[in-house]
Amino acid sequence: MCPDWQIGFLGRDRCNGKDSCYNCGILSTLYTSPQVMLHSSRLLSALAGLGIWSLLMPGASAIPGESAAIVEAWIAAHPTLRPRPTERLVVNRAETPARRFTFRATVFPITGLTPDFQADGRIRTEQITLVNFVEGVEAERLEESLRVIYGADLYNDYRRAAILHRYPEDAVPALNSAAVRRGELREGDRFAYWLELTAKPDGFTYTGTVSVVLKEDVSALRDRLMQN
Repeated sequence: MCPDWQIGFLGRDRCNGKDSCYNCGILSTLYTSPQVMLHSSRLLSALAGLGIWSLLMPGASAIPGESAAIVEAWIAAHPTLRPRPTERLVVNRAETPARRFTFRATVFPITGLTPDFQADGRIRTEQITLVNFVEGVEAERLEESLRVIYGADLYNDYRRAAILHRYPEDAVPALNSAAVRRGELREGDRFAYWLELTAKPDGFTYTGTVSVVLKEDVSALRDRLMQN
């Protein structure tokens, strides 16, 4: 069964009874009802009692700009991500094929490689992706995932961040669109944040991604988004 602190956070009905209940440890955390704020506070209180909260305190959080080795160690110790032994900088979970979660950290710029790019061992982008073909994915759920995984400091930086670009400009999507994408790019004091939701033509939003990006990469990302 899941540890007592996780059962208290997720509710025992969300645990599948396995010794290593990876799926309910992440998917139920990030797909939960609007009561997730209350549940999250219970988790953080429990973590403090277990001495784990120090892993998520400012200065210990592995964020863009840190080395890949530091980020890998942070992911391995994270009480919500709980990677499998073979997972390093990418964590994948699937409660069902219709409900999935991915956390990804990469040393590459979010806009992709350029001829003059030289990797320096730093993580430049971290992404959280939610897929839910059952209940759908809302922007609020992606925003809450930032708070659950990174803590209050980064979450507040996101909330205070200035909006640099929002798309699409047209309120009505093209009739021949196979998928409708909408999102926004923000720049905070510490990082840039790119949130994007993808919906079916009928408006049902089934996936979303929020990316934490080095501020030095935000100009290129903004140019790319404005060209699309």
